[in-house]
Amino acid sequence: MARRDVILIIAVLLSVGGSYMAYVSVHPMRGDVYFAYTHIPAALACYLAFSISLVASIRYLKKRVRVYDMVAEVSVILGLGYGVVALISGAIWANEAWGLYWNWDPKQTTTLILWIAYAGYIAVKNSISEVDKRAVIGAVYNILAFSLIPLTFLSVMLWQSLHPRAQEVTMSMPVAITLVVNLIAASLFFVYLLITAYSLWVLEDRVNELLYMSKRQEG
Repeated sequence: MARRDVILIIAVLLSVGGSYMAYVSVHPMRGDVYFAYTHIPAALACYLAFSISLVASIRYLKKRVRVYDMVAEVSVILGLGYGVVALISGAIWANEAWGLYWNWDPKQTTTLILWIAYAGYIAVKNSISEVDKRAVIGAVYNILAFSLIPLTFLSVMLWQSLHPRAQEVTMSMPVAITLVVNLIAASLFFVYLLITAYSLWVLEDRVNELLYMSKRQEG
């Protein structure tokens, strides 16, 4: 059994267990908090993906090894996926807690801006055909985009926000344990997806290289 399959099995078991714990121990007490077990893990995985992408982009600019560029791009794509889940689940949670799905709260707004910025990273890379140039410009863009992440964390302190600050949140033991289980599950799912997506990306790259060499030999 491959290592990534072991990661997937553990992630599934933790996710099922965490979901059961959330429904049994938390949902009856306060229904709106139930959405935290989707929103917070998805947001964590999103930030984790963008952080890995940042490191990979910096490594690419130093080493100019294409592997780092591929890791950066795969991480951003996964981060965008998790970002969509975080935004949607956050909107549902906001409607349960505040009565509105979207009210342009600073936390909601800065997170949306962050998502758009990283979507721009993919758009910029796809608009450049030359491989090395695309990788360099993408890496620089990625580093600049990451500067928006601190803004999303500071938004609740810089502007008046309905979103609670981390230091203001208090949790009972069952709630905290359930959250930790779901956070670990989400992180493991992300690791599995990153390994799988990268493996497929490498395979596709090799196939394209072989096709290119075959065409050159025929020509």
